[in-house]
Amino acid sequence: MARRPIPMIELDELLYRWQQGHTISQLSRSLGQSRQTVRKYLRMAEKHGLSRDGDQVQRSRVLAAMRVAGVKPQAQSSPSHRRLAPYQEQIRCWLAEPDMTMKQIWRLLRERGVKLSYPSVKRYVHSTVAPATPRVTVRIETPPGQQAQVDFGSARVRFGATVRQLWVFVLTLSFSRHRFVRFVERQDLPSWLDCHVRAFEFFGGVPKTVLLDNLKAGVVRPDLYDPTINRAYAELERHYGFVADPAKVATPEHKGKVERQVPVVRQQLVAGRSYVDLADLNQKALLWCREQVGREIHGTTCEAPMTRFEQLEQPALLPLPAQPFDPPTWAEARVHPDHHLVFDRSYYSLPTRFVGKRVWVRATRRLVEIYCDDVLAKTHPRATRRGTWVTDPNDYPEAAKAFLLAHPAYCRKKAAELGPHVARMIGKLLADHAIRNLRKAQSVLRLADKYGPKRLDEACDYLLHFGATELRRLTHVLENGIPLYWKSTQELSPAPLTEQALGFLHPADSFAAKEVGR
Repeated sequence: MARRPIPMIELDELLYRWQQGHTISQLSRSLGQSRQTVRKYLRMAEKHGLSRDGDQVQRSRVLAAMRVAGVKPQAQSSPSHRRLAPYQEQIRCWLAEPDMTMKQIWRLLRERGVKLSYPSVKRYVHSTVAPATPRVTVRIETPPGQQAQVDFGSARVRFGATVRQLWVFVLTLSFSRHRFVRFVERQDLPSWLDCHVRAFEFFGGVPKTVLLDNLKAGVVRPDLYDPTINRAYAELERHYGFVADPAKVATPEHKGKVERQVPVVRQQLVAGRSYVDLADLNQKALLWCREQVGREIHGTTCEAPMTRFEQLEQPALLPLPAQPFDPPTWAEARVHPDHHLVFDRSYYSLPTRFVGKRVWVRATRRLVEIYCDDVLAKTHPRATRRGTWVTDPNDYPEAAKAFLLAHPAYCRKKAAELGPHVARMIGKLLADHAIRNLRKAQSVLRLADKYGPKRLDEACDYLLHFGATELRRLTHVLENGIPLYWKSTQELSPAPLTEQALGFLHPADSFAAKEVGR
């Protein structure tokens, strides 16, 4: 292994002391170099004209010549270098293979019987086969309010006796290094949007640019030049007036001001701590941002992030919009042959020309907007519960509308012919939504063909007493019959009294209370 080279200032001291008469051993002890190394440097100096009785001018001329020629002596061949020399070409071939690492080269050499330590192999490769070149980077500093960097990472947090897997969102302002931290349960789009909104409110303003990772909630299709931003995130971007700037894929150093923040959060907020619940954790996280890490002197800026933020960056942020952001939900859907698409397990109608097409649904808390080829095709009020049909009859073709609107009238007419209670049942079914319940009404009428109009009318009367209109209940009653206790209560009626029986009846006023004399 090569010995440590002597710096120029130490070399000047070495030559000066040698000219003053110091021995090799004295020079070795005072400079911390081996005697062999001292001899090598002295021989190099003598080749450039240095002598024992030389003066300062001579010594300066020799040092200049050695600086031009290079003062590093030839490395002495170590035992490990000699053992690895026969494998030099093999190591060079290995380095040319994809996915090859220095550790793998060490393993391959051990399999061939070369029992050397990993550092020895690494030093040989870097000094002989493939000298390591220093990595070069450029630090980019931004003006106040210009940029924020975002990162999402995982954390295991203790709540009492349980440990939960959470996600931690960190948004750091690049100029001041002031940060916002929030823990969430899911790394999904609603959480992503909500964290941005809370961060902007925490800072009291919006940075002009947000540098983010290529997660699906922010970027649908990563690309260095033309990334596709998530539709909902793009709406957030336009609402607050910032520009989303996705970082290059697998290049964490592009957002180095936030990249190390997630481990710092885990070290200072999670490790060794326990919290009551998620709300308690997030409250402590905001306090940590303001009062603890925000008040510590930053190693690069040499100022506290809170001080730098309050004095310089906060006035440079974009103002918050007057209206709050209503987070939308975007989803792709297909229009089925029944003129409806399915979104959030509810059904929304479109005109016939959209049947079979793929459309985009944009939903807020109150409205559902349907886009086809980026053009608004239909707007509906959003269903308040799942399983709701939101139908505009005008979306059906004219022939279908004529059939649907005429057919309920036919069902009511047919039901009246079968019996008054059947008519009541059909009327109740069609009163809610005639088009949607038309098939159910037709099924009720067809039961008369199997069980007869009288049994159907009695069964409808029985169910309507309980407010039931389910087809399966009606079929069950027709198959199993009406309960006997119900028939007995309906068939009981007072029998007519005979003249003899009437003679035993008292008039009503005979039961009135009379005053008893004393």
